[in-house]
Amino acid sequence: MNGAAPLQVRNYEIPPDPQLPYKHEDVHIDSVRAYTLPELIDLAQRNNPGTRIAWERARQAALSVGLVESTYLPQITAMALGGVQTVAMPIPKKLDSKGYFTADTNEVLPSLVVKWLLFDFGQRDARADAARQGTEAAKAGFTGEHQRLILEVSRAYFALDAVRAQVRLGERALRNAALLQEAAEAKLARGLATTVEVAGARKATARARFRLERARAADNDAYNALLEKMGLAPTLKLGIASSEGRPLPRRLSDDTDKLIRLALAKRPDIAAALARLRATEAGLKEAKASYFPKIGLEGMANQNIGAMRVDNSSYYSVNRPSAGLLLRFELPLYDGGLRASQTGIARSKVREAQAEIARTQDEIIRQVARAHDDLNSALAQYDAAKVYAEAADKDAESTLEAYKLGVGTLTSAESAATDGVQARSALAQAYANVLGSAASLAFTTGALTSGEVLERGR
Repeated sequence: MNGAAPLQVRNYEIPPDPQLPYKHEDVHIDSVRAYTLPELIDLAQRNNPGTRIAWERARQAALSVGLVESTYLPQITAMALGGVQTVAMPIPKKLDSKGYFTADTNEVLPSLVVKWLLFDFGQRDARADAARQGTEAAKAGFTGEHQRLILEVSRAYFALDAVRAQVRLGERALRNAALLQEAAEAKLARGLATTVEVAGARKATARARFRLERARAADNDAYNALLEKMGLAPTLKLGIASSEGRPLPRRLSDDTDKLIRLALAKRPDIAAALARLRATEAGLKEAKASYFPKIGLEGMANQNIGAMRVDNSSYYSVNRPSAGLLLRFELPLYDGGLRASQTGIARSKVREAQAEIARTQDEIIRQVARAHDDLNSALAQYDAAKVYAEAADKDAESTLEAYKLGVGTLTSAESAATDGVQARSALAQAYANVLGSAASLAFTTGALTSGEVLERGR
């Protein structure tokens, strides 16, 4: 339309900030080395931000204990006041007809003040206990973060290995398709095949090549996913050792009670929840102690350095020390319900922590039972996939040979070759699923303490 307004193009961008820090990781990598799973886990633990965050939280919790313990000691403060002042003060007129006099003072008061809380009916003890339990919870969280990282890196590693097995199988499928295409073209040259068969064989080769490239793209995605779990840059080139030949665990018995008891005794999350409960119980003791008096000692020593004059007379100076020591007794009588509210909140936090422990226990029981069943199911699938792969390999070899000899069809040979690759693909995926399920079971029972646990096949 001629009357339409011209299109306005808007660019949505922000100017670059030259002061924005660029994340540069100084990670030493051996470019010719293939890293095993324990070595990958070690790299992740040293470079993943999650473990550093958990460590700083544990460190902060430990420092908070020292913060509370410092309240047991006297607090000593040095201070100084100084200045000039002019003050008019009233006096009887029979002493001075003006009815007032003026005093000018110049004064400096360096002082040393001491405050020491001697007794508080256990309030500081409760606060210190809460801080110590907070430290225990943070330590358990730090341990749990490491175990979670081990699990995530292990899963990503096994997933990458399964995808790379698909790449190898894709290469095998492409070779098989090329062999069938060559056989079809050779038979066509001898007049024993049709152009339709050759076209079908060429299509199968093209399809195999496409699937191979798709598998390679999945390999790249899985590799980047592993680096992401490790906390490393996606531009990093890292050699990864294969998990082939890793021993598989044995089938588990149907009794999961032993595993559940182990998990409830060792899991970091239940340990952290228990420490938080103890911290809230200490907080309740602290709130109750606020109803009792506090007894403290306060002292001060200073040096009065100054001069004063009255009604513009000459100055009179002083430079003398003074000191005092007092015993302080403090008992709040009325606070508008403040302490009652604080105690009620503390009781609620205890009940919340108790409910949190119950919920954590329920989650652990469900996780262990599910991981137990998943591992047994994965082992059963692996056994079935192994038999399937062996049978499919034999079928693919025999049908290909039969087609070359002219007693089989191209369709049968292609179908058998495809089935053989699919069977091997299922076996590779089942193998990775078993290893991943074993890692999950070790994690849910609190046994995934290092990469060496998986190396031992536990």
